[in-house]
Amino acid sequence: MKNEPWRRQPGAYALPGTLQPRFTDVDMWQHINNVAQIGLHGEVLQQWLRATLGGDPWRRAGPALAVCDNATDFLAEAQYPAPLATGARLLGVDADGLTLGTALFQNDQCVGLHQTRLGGWEGGRPAPLPTDWLAALQAAQAAQAPLPDGATASLAGTPPQPGPAHADAWPWQISIGSRFADGDGQGHASDFTLARCAEQGRVQFLTRVFGSEDGTRSVGFMVAHVALRWLHRSRAPATWQLGIGVGRVGERSLAVRSALFDGPLCVAESNSVMVVIDHTTRRPAALPEAARAQLAGYQLPQT
Repeated sequence: MKNEPWRRQPGAYALPGTLQPRFTDVDMWQHINNVAQIGLHGEVLQQWLRATLGGDPWRRAGPALAVCDNATDFLAEAQYPAPLATGARLLGVDADGLTLGTALFQNDQCVGLHQTRLGGWEGGRPAPLPTDWLAALQAAQAAQAPLPDGATASLAGTPPQPGPAHADAWPWQISIGSRFADGDGQGHASDFTLARCAEQGRVQFLTRVFGSEDGTRSVGFMVAHVALRWLHRSRAPATWQLGIGVGRVGERSLAVRSALFDGPLCVAESNSVMVVIDHTTRRPAALPEAARAQLAGYQLPQT
């Protein structure tokens, strides 16, 4: 997404609007938390669906319209309490679902990009879209203004790679208790919950490998990209099992992968790209060789 210049242009999006961040969106680093930012993109998505399909689509009986997978690029730190300008654009639609791109802007700068694939879900598994929704979405796509300067939208996502099929086969595992608030209005474990579990897993993993973020580390990490994918959608269990491992180690970044399990069933997967930063300058830095050695024991097989 971040390599497509049109996505950073407010004029490329329909349904311009504004969202007001809350103080509870701010994390310990005093900027809007990445999970909160994913949630804000989700709010833009729901506003677009309500405007396009009418009413509250999430209340409809029958196949539920819900996220299959999404990806977020974090381009800059968003701050509280400045408002966020928003935009959404329909990128593609077919009988199985739609792809929507959203963007957040603050102080005339694009701070985040998001792409979501939504589809029908029934009985925890994907289902075709109802015909009236499909017709409304196709009409919305036909009425949409062309992209600026003849640009085209890429629908190619970056979903997480499949990992080991059992939690105990991952290099490291943790348990995460669910809460009443983890359920959404459709009765599913929410998209926000999946983002929260991915964050909790990578934070606990990095703490296990490198120690607590108390200023004694030579380097730190910032989230650059998060990809999430649902394989099965249902109510949250009392406890999740999260399998965690290292997908890739680069010169200045690493990818932390995880999978969320409800008992023996893998319900979701995630991939988080972390950029290495120098604590003093807050600029990208090389990953120390000692850190590479520490990460080696958690490496997932390459597929």
